[in-house]
Amino acid sequence: MAGRYAVVVYVVTAGLHGDNLGADEQEVVLFSWLVVDVANTKVVVVQQHFVKPRGADVNENLLSDTCRSVFQLTEESVNNGQSLENVLEELDQFVKARFDNDGNRNFFLVTDGQFHLRQVLHPEATKKNLSLPDYFFSFFDLRKEFRRFYHTDEILSIQDMLNCIL
Repeated sequence: MAGRYAVVVYVVTAGLHGDNLGADEQEVVLFSWLVVDVANTKVVVVQQHFVKPRGADVNENLLSDTCRSVFQLTEESVNNGQSLENVLEELDQFVKARFDNDGNRNFFLVTDGQFHLRQVLHPEATKKNLSLPDYFFSFFDLRKEFRRFYHTDEILSIQDMLNCIL
């Protein structure tokens, strides 16, 4: 594992979640990331951004019931959100300024499963003609690594991981 910092990325779409995340091709409405100093096991920064989908109509109910109940999102917070382009640019500027020393990247990306990137961000970026930074193409899948380490296929969520180790 290269790098001292883990940049953990989590996205929520207006549609399906869990193992169906991205299957309905809904746009991102919440983009969260946090940075962990791995050497000191300390959270450095936590960011959460509401994302306004390009196709959103202010009068439209675009959020699923799960978005409202589990993630506590409202139509107003999403309609007042930033564009996905702006959120990605903010993350990119932050990690490059703090954790990229003359091209020597001192961070790595972590996700809870591959869906956040492979089923959501990559396809949405392609549809919107956005260029994702290169580090979005090389990442650690926390679920996959956990399953491999603990020799189990029973891990379906972060809660399952916590239950396994506590």
